[in-house]
Amino acid sequence: MPELSELLSEREKLQAELSGIESESEQGVSRILEAIKRQRWYFFRDNKYILMDKDTGLLWANLDYFDYRGGTIGNFDVISGITGWVFPTGYEMRQLISDLTFPFREGEYHRIKNKVYWQTSSGRIDLDNLSTTEYQLGWLIPCNRSLIAKTHYDSNNPQSTLDLFTQNNLWPIFQDDKITELYGRLFINQNKPQVRKPQLESRLQELSAQIDKLTAHRVLSSEFDYTQSLAQYDITAIDSSVIKYFQALQKWIDGLMSLIESYEREKEDTIRESNTIALQLSRKYEDSPALSHEENELLRERKETFRRKFSLAMHTVKAKILAVKRQADELEERIDSTDSLTELAAIAEEPRADFALVAENTARIITNALRKIEYFESHRDFVINAVKILADWSENFRVFKTTLMTRLVDSCMRDNVDNETFDSWLKDWESLRLEIERKLQPVIEWGLKGDISANESEGVTIPERVIAVLDGYKSAVDKFYLEERKFVFQEFEDKPAGSLLEKIKTESMLYDCASEFQRELQEIIFTCASPADRIFIINWANSLLDIPLDSIIDDDDFRDVSAEILEGFMKLKAKNYDVYLSDAKSYGDELSRRNKEYNSLVSRMRKALKKGDAK
Repeated sequence: MPELSELLSEREKLQAELSGIESESEQGVSRILEAIKRQRWYFFRDNKYILMDKDTGLLWANLDYFDYRGGTIGNFDVISGITGWVFPTGYEMRQLISDLTFPFREGEYHRIKNKVYWQTSSGRIDLDNLSTTEYQLGWLIPCNRSLIAKTHYDSNNPQSTLDLFTQNNLWPIFQDDKITELYGRLFINQNKPQVRKPQLESRLQELSAQIDKLTAHRVLSSEFDYTQSLAQYDITAIDSSVIKYFQALQKWIDGLMSLIESYEREKEDTIRESNTIALQLSRKYEDSPALSHEENELLRERKETFRRKFSLAMHTVKAKILAVKRQADELEERIDSTDSLTELAAIAEEPRADFALVAENTARIITNALRKIEYFESHRDFVINAVKILADWSENFRVFKTTLMTRLVDSCMRDNVDNETFDSWLKDWESLRLEIERKLQPVIEWGLKGDISANESEGVTIPERVIAVLDGYKSAVDKFYLEERKFVFQEFEDKPAGSLLEKIKTESMLYDCASEFQRELQEIIFTCASPADRIFIINWANSLLDIPLDSIIDDDDFRDVSAEILEGFMKLKAKNYDVYLSDAKSYGDELSRRNKEYNSLVSRMRKALKKGDAK
C-alpha cells in the first residue's frame, strides 16, 4: 500500500486539477455566453447539414448540402441524421429573412439564393413583397422544431441557447474560432469537465478512503494520542542505533508534517480568520501621552493578552518540528561523509534525547497549537465581538482622557470654578473610570472559558450582556460629571457645611448610578443556570458597588459625623448576596432594602449636618 505522504501528494494534485477545471469552466462558460449574445446564426462542426437560428431556436437546412431545387424532406431526415423536418410556415419564413442576415441571402431584398419564390406549409411566399400564394410551389428550405419542442426556449437568455447546444450534443461554430475551440474543450472533447470531473471526484473518494484507513488512529486534534503512532516503532532498536535513530526521526517528522498539512487544509478558513484577528492585535501598542503610565500599561496588557491567545500561526509550529528533521538530516550527512570508524564511534557516543522523548515533545508542540484553533472555533463569534469591544473601549478611554475631561474643564472655567476644585473632580472621575476599565477584561476572559449556560436565549452571550450593562454604567458616570457635577457644587457653595453636603449629594447620585447598574445586573444574574456564574457576576461587581460607600466611610471630613451613621454605612458594605442567589424575588427585595437603608443613612447625615451636629 502506498505511503501516506504519496497519497496526500496525489490527492493535492487531483484537488488542484479539479480546481483548475472548475475555474476554466466558470470563466469559459462566461466567454461563451458573451459570444452567444453577439451571434444569431450557427453552423455546426459535428453536423454540416444544418443551421440554427438563435432568435427562434429553429433548425434550417444548410443549402450548401440540401438541394433546394428538388430535394425532399424525407431524404433530408436521413442525410442530416435528425428527424422531424417540415415545411416552414409563412411566419417562420418572414422571421428567417427579416433582418437580411440569413447566411444564404443573395440578390435583392430578402431573396434566398437570389430566388424569389419559396415553399411554405400554406403555399409559396414571394420574398420581394413577402406575400403568400396558396397552392403554388416554390423552392424548398425545410425547418425543424425538435430542439424547442419540449423546452421553454428564451432567445434573449444566452444560457437558454447554450442549454440547447449542450443538451442536444451540438458543437456550434462561432465567429471567433477561439470560442469554438473553447466550447469543444469544455463540452465536447473526451476530457471535457462533464467527463473528467466525475473521474477525478471518484479517484478522490478512493484516495480519501485509503488516507482515512491509514490515519484512523492519527487524526489531529488537541486530543491527539501520539502513543498509537509511536507503537509502530521499535524504540529499543532505534535508541541503540544512530542510523535507525535518524531514519526514525525523519519518518516520524514526515508523518507529523503530513498530518499538519492535512489539518491546515481542513481548518484553512479558521486559521486564516484567527490570524487576521491576531494581526490586528499584533500592531505595537503606542503609549498615549494623554494617559498615565498605569493607564497605558492596562491597555497594552489587555491587547497583548489577546494577541497571545489568538495567534494560530502554524508556521511557527512547523518550524519547530522541521528543526528536529533538520538535525536528523545533518546527522545522516555526517555519517555519510565519514569513513572513519573512530569518528563513527564518536558520533554514536554523542548524547541524544531518547526517540520517545522527541516524539512526545513534538506531539506536545502540535497539540498546544491545536488547542488554540479548537478554542477559537468554539468561541468564534464571541472572540470576534470581544476584539471589537476591546478596540472600542480603548478608543473610548482615550476620548475620555482628552475630549470629555477637556469639556468639563472648559465648562468649569466658564463658570469661574477654581482650578483646585475641578482638579479634584477630574481625579475622582478618572479614578472611577479606571476602575470601570479594569472590569472589562475579567468579563471577557470569563466568557472565553466556556459556554455559559442560560435559562433563556437573548441572541447574545451572558458576558456580552454584562459588558453592555457595564458600558451603560460608564456612560452614566460620564453624564454625571459632564452635566451634573458642577451644579451640585453650585447648589451648596457658600452654605453652612456646604462642602460636606455637596459630598453627600455627589456620592448619593453616584450611588444611584451604581444601584441602577446593580439592578440591570440582577436581570442577567438570574438568566444564568449555574450558581457559579451568578456568584462570578456578584463578586466581579462588588468593588464597583462599594466605591460610593467607601467614599463616605474613608473620607476624613465625615469623621465628625455621628459614629452611629458611619457604622451604618460600614454594615451596609458588609453585604452577603450569596444567600439570595436561588431566588430572584428575594435578591430583588434585598437590593430594595439596602437602597432604602442607604437613603435613610444619607438623610440622617444631611440632617445632622444641617443641625450642626458635626463637631
